[in-house]
Amino acid sequence: MIGDIVSASKRETSPSKASEKPLKLVSLFSGGGGLDLGLEAAGFETVFATDIDHHSCITLERGKERSIKLGLPFLRHAAIKQADVLALDSKELMKQAGVKPGETDLLAGGPPCQAFSVFGKRLGIDDPRGQLPKQYLRLLSDLRPKAFMFENVFGLLTIHGGDTFKELCEQLSQPTEGLAYKLSVYRLNAADFGVPQFRDRVFIIGTRSGKALKEIPVVCGEQSEAAAGQSLLPRRTVGDALRTIPPLGQKLANHTSRDHSQRIVDRYKALRHGERDSKTRINKLDPSRPSYTIIVGSDKGGGKGHVHPTEPREVSPRESARMQTFPDWWEFSGTSRHPIRQVGNAVPPILAAVIGREIAHQIFKRPRKSLRDIVDVLGQQHLFTESLDGL
Repeated sequence: MIGDIVSASKRETSPSKASEKPLKLVSLFSGGGGLDLGLEAAGFETVFATDIDHHSCITLERGKERSIKLGLPFLRHAAIKQADVLALDSKELMKQAGVKPGETDLLAGGPPCQAFSVFGKRLGIDDPRGQLPKQYLRLLSDLRPKAFMFENVFGLLTIHGGDTFKELCEQLSQPTEGLAYKLSVYRLNAADFGVPQFRDRVFIIGTRSGKALKEIPVVCGEQSEAAAGQSLLPRRTVGDALRTIPPLGQKLANHTSRDHSQRIVDRYKALRHGERDSKTRINKLDPSRPSYTIIVGSDKGGGKGHVHPTEPREVSPRESARMQTFPDWWEFSGTSRHPIRQVGNAVPPILAAVIGREIAHQIFKRPRKSLRDIVDVLGQQHLFTESLDGL
């Protein structure tokens, strides 16, 4: 039934014969590129990516150039366009992407969550924020992709007593006359999929073929579950994320922290792991647990990392990017609030890849990527010291 939440399963699936034709991905609200990185690690090929934010598009362009130099697959064939989605012409999009209606394999993205506070037939008709999900539906109708992924905060499920989510699902299942999608809805926590961060999100996956996405097997669990023979890895921790990272200011882009007054330094020193600072309202990270969700902030600022687990300072944007599973070579454009906003708004690449491999396998009959292959191409070897066989 539309809107039912599917529990992530732990069952394995068997690989099938691959087609050499790449699975074409069009990315909307691309931000800092987390969704693209993950889906490309799972075997998709981004042919078009767009965002309204200038710095996000610079990040994507630089990432594309760096990927080509490193011999990696990310964004190599992508047209990248800075644009307001309200002004994004679908015919021009398809021209730049090199696709016709119905040829895109996957349309992916998620409008900013604020859009849903005013989304609906009767709600916020004149509010521009409420137009963002409507523009997703417009482009979905025009592109007619074989499948789509729609990501957002889990609070989407309960806005306006659940009516907004119900209406969204109804419109996604039949965005225009003669076009219908079978929906699968998953509420997932990134910590269950190899990401060293608690991050609760909802994913709506639609398929034009009428096939449901039957499962997204989890990878990690509580240590008690992992020890109980459930074939799960323990959840990745802050300590895993920060393993091998160089000192501040050395070697890595975006690896600087704010200067703190002595008063703040003293407060941070006094915090216990997991304790919240009363002034900045951020928590001191526990090296033995996943990170708290990355805080984004707004256009006026407010985005910041949590308190470092062993040093009396906020973590750097690069350290936050590690909590999100971005590769170290992926550089975020801008200064101050810009990188942390890109990091915090992103879908963690490993989570995107684990979902993407199930879409590629179950819907498009491609071989199911191994977790080892995903980890290696995303440069996340520091997170895993144990065998990943069978995952």
